[in-house]
Amino acid sequence: MTHLTVLYRKEVTEMIRNYKILWIPIVFILLGVMQPVSSYYMPQILDTFGGLPEGTILEMPVPTGEEVLMQVLSNYGMLGVLILVLSGMGIVSAERQSGVAGMVMMKPVPYSSYILSKWAGLITVTLVSLVIGYLASWYYTGLLIEPVAFERVLQSVAIYSIWLVFVSTMTLFFSTLMKGNGSIAFVTIFVIFAISTVTSIVGKYMKWSPATMTEHTGQVLLVGELESSFFLAFLTTIAIIIVVLISSIQIFKQKELLD
Repeated sequence: MTHLTVLYRKEVTEMIRNYKILWIPIVFILLGVMQPVSSYYMPQILDTFGGLPEGTILEMPVPTGEEVLMQVLSNYGMLGVLILVLSGMGIVSAERQSGVAGMVMMKPVPYSSYILSKWAGLITVTLVSLVIGYLASWYYTGLLIEPVAFERVLQSVAIYSIWLVFVSTMTLFFSTLMKGNGSIAFVTIFVIFAISTVTSIVGKYMKWSPATMTEHTGQVLLVGELESSFFLAFLTTIAIIIVVLISSIQIFKQKELLD
């Protein structure tokens, strides 16, 4: 546990030095705030730039606060996932190529501590960014649109965080498995969006899929209740995360022994 704590502190220190702990939350805040602001001012924006005929009366239904927050999470599911993958794609591969990983392992350090510290660092910046950005969007949604019950906000961010933890874990896995940052990012994004696409197409056969966490998040926001299939998806997602982490440790161990 001592090795893990020291290595985790190293990860946090590096994120502070390269400003990752700063700019990723800022991006999530901007993505979160942009949605309620644009929803509130959309009629004025269309009136100004839409080039509508003179005298045209534009009436747009104002979305509910829950709908705005769902759109915020949709933005996180696209741009947010892309940012997280790009920021974490070299978390292991870059250190292996530069020789830093080899020097760390000469201490000696357990392979599990090295991988788990990387994972904990990724999860830290992921959850911090999500919570700060989502709370900012909740505040501006209440200010500009309508208030949303904090209980629903808390439940939805907790459920959605499971999906982003899954995304971060897959990023770590492919960073351990592959070398080139470009290929790591491409494969990770492809796998994540493939899971989401297949789940949306044949949803009734994939109630267990980690991608259904986004659907359960929307269910909590709009209705305030969870479907019975949530627990199956939750347990499956946690199991997959554990298996992927163990696989990452074993792959890293084999690659280091070969080197």
